[in-house]
Amino acid sequence: MITTETKLTSIEDIIKVLMEENNFVLTFHINPDYDAVSSSLALKYILEKMGKTNVTVVSEEKKEVFQKIFSFLPYYQEIKELKDIKDINFKEHVLIVLDSGEIKRIGKNFQNYTKEFKFIVNIDHHHDNEMFGKYNLVNPNTVGTGEIIYNILKQTNIPLSKELATLIYASIVGDSGSFRFDSVKPTTHRIAAELLETGIKPSFFTSNMVQNKTIEFMKFEAELLQNIKTCCENKVAWIRITEELLKKYNILESETESIIEDIGKIKDTIVYFAIKEKKEKEIISVALRSKREFDVSEIARKLGGGGHKNASGVSFDISLGIEEVEKIITKEICNHIKLYEK
Repeated sequence: MITTETKLTSIEDIIKVLMEENNFVLTFHINPDYDAVSSSLALKYILEKMGKTNVTVVSEEKKEVFQKIFSFLPYYQEIKELKDIKDINFKEHVLIVLDSGEIKRIGKNFQNYTKEFKFIVNIDHHHDNEMFGKYNLVNPNTVGTGEIIYNILKQTNIPLSKELATLIYASIVGDSGSFRFDSVKPTTHRIAAELLETGIKPSFFTSNMVQNKTIEFMKFEAELLQNIKTCCENKVAWIRITEELLKKYNILESETESIIEDIGKIKDTIVYFAIKEKKEKEIISVALRSKREFDVSEIARKLGGGGHKNASGVSFDISLGIEEVEKIITKEICNHIKLYEK
């Protein structure tokens, strides 16, 4: 977590590191969102424009996730699975971790290799970042990691291409909730304006990030919302996403990120969340969201997770079961609501 004693790395020093090193592996958190993927691909683009020829983006996720969700992004097909990089000599490579508040967020398997790398560069915007890198470029005052990559770009002589603008704009749209969240500052709009001047169209991102659901997905969401649960006089609302339900509609777990925002449309709800069963990863994850000044990151951190004030997450071992996880989460939330309303 960032404190007054934390030593942060400046953009200038990060660029110096990028210029001095030649071999890079870039990665991001599991269950990736548009910010994680877009910022990583944007940094790969910048490094290659710097003349670096050995830059690999890797994820613990399967390729089908990127094909199904992120295929509108330039260079998405260059993301490799963890199994595809076993021949890389990690000791000769710098690991750059993007958009991850803690190292374990890159995945249970990948984190086992982190000590083999030459060193780690940590680029992120989460206020509770654990500063796990040798170099830590962490700025919670940005709307997303993509904005940090934009700031790196502006310190170089690399021109802003349409492809790069697409990646950074997707990052900003994704992590700002299409410019709805309080993390959006005047600077955010000024950056967006510059990106739009390259010729990219907002409708392209709407089509690919919002208006991109299949009939099967809509039926899946309808069943979820039909079984929505509430407590504390509807101040808390949540859904359960089981693997059985995902299989029923042939939906990837990674496709379900947007559903939680529909729960937030309930007028009286202050806190809302989604419980997700992930048997392959042997976890049950909880995506927490809140409105106004209610800080769900306090709940997430208490339970071993983290994130932002209005958007956080936490994971539990799958052996606990959904019922028990539900009890733990609702108890913590209800206790915090009592304090919040005093």
